[in-house]
Amino acid sequence: MSAGRPWQSAGLRLAALSGFLVLVAMLAALALVYMQVSALLHASMARQLAQAQQRLATQYAQEGPEAAALAIAGMLRDGRDTDTELVLLTTPQGAFLAGNLGIDALPDALLRQPAASPGRVVLEGSGIAAQVAVHRLPDGALLVLGYDLRELSGVESMVASASVVAGLFALALALASAWFFRRELGRSVDALHRTITRIAGGQLHERVPVQAQAGDEFARIEQDFNHMLDRIGQLMAGVRHVSDDIAHNLRTPLTRLRLRLQAAHDGAGGAAELRAALGSALHDIDDLGRVLDKLLSIAQAESGTRRAPFAPVAWCDVAAEVAELYEDLAEHEGVALAWEGGPAAPVLGDRALLAGALVNVVDNAIKYAGRGARVRMWTRECAGGSEAVVEDDGPAAPPPEALDTLGRRFVRLRPDLPGHGLGLASVQAVMRLHGGEMRLESVAPGLRVVLRLPLHDGRA
Repeated sequence: MSAGRPWQSAGLRLAALSGFLVLVAMLAALALVYMQVSALLHASMARQLAQAQQRLATQYAQEGPEAAALAIAGMLRDGRDTDTELVLLTTPQGAFLAGNLGIDALPDALLRQPAASPGRVVLEGSGIAAQVAVHRLPDGALLVLGYDLRELSGVESMVASASVVAGLFALALALASAWFFRRELGRSVDALHRTITRIAGGQLHERVPVQAQAGDEFARIEQDFNHMLDRIGQLMAGVRHVSDDIAHNLRTPLTRLRLRLQAAHDGAGGAAELRAALGSALHDIDDLGRVLDKLLSIAQAESGTRRAPFAPVAWCDVAAEVAELYEDLAEHEGVALAWEGGPAAPVLGDRALLAGALVNVVDNAIKYAGRGARVRMWTRECAGGSEAVVEDDGPAAPPPEALDTLGRRFVRLRPDLPGHGLGLASVQAVMRLHGGEMRLESVAPGLRVVLRLPLHDGRA
């Protein structure tokens, strides 16, 4: 993030927007509280005025003006709200009868108001803000009740001051949260930026530092980014390994092909010898083509570039078809091939690729088990997975310590047998493409190959 132009930082803009929204929400809440408090106080005052007015008017009507005047005098001496109560009672002729307001204390406009209204009245020679209710009695007498609003204004001022302080506190919190948000976002983004810059400069071993104790979204992004870099590193190492294997394993057949062509070119043999040399060269070329096709199919399976839309596939149907396809070949090689069936074991995948994987496994089993061996095939379901199993009892099974090497490109435990060491590597790639795995188990004697895929539940 640029230190010279911090506002160019997306993190700062987002943090400022978040803080501004928090501040606006807080100010709106404080304004609502202030208005509610003020409205509640005014409503309470108006209700008290109405009750006192009704009580005095009833007493005036039932007991007479003198009793009402004595009641007003008692109100002004009872010690309750005596500093804020405003009262005036006049005779029907307009003469002062009781109260603490003079006859000329109220402006004419206030006297004409039908309900309690705010205004200014004269009390002890000075004008004050008051809430006044004017009531004309049946005989023409005037009853005025009111409250001095100076104390209420003080309460409202105190609430307003508290709201201002709370608003400033909210502003401070908004600024602090904006700073914290920008710092956290900037830490992760800067770490990602530095790592990407170093990787672009050739330091492929670089990783984003992750705080082990942090479990927030930024930490998960950093962990996922590192996992992605690890996976890219593995793929690049695999590419280098494959390139080395191709260069190493294709050099020999290419050299052999060149020597044969050179011998045919330099030799003095007849047409038959030349034709035989060319036939052998064509065979070598076809063999190299098959190797390259196999490598291409493995690469495509690993990258998913040839992935067709997956559909529900029954492992047992695929295995039954492969067993039927290889029945004659197994008999010709002197191997007993037995398909033992199993549950439907549905999986989700590309039927052609899965069938090709099973073909590679069965072909290897027949080839390496040898004459007189028995190859068994079945499917099964276990722990949310669906498995196709191919097992042989041939004496040429690899030792347990060699099982880890099977499935790598160009690995051949029996160089005397035809092949290029790409069959199980292709199976491995197809299983990974489908989210499954290939598992090799020694059964002494013999080898068991388990192709495991996630069980399809019909919802995908």
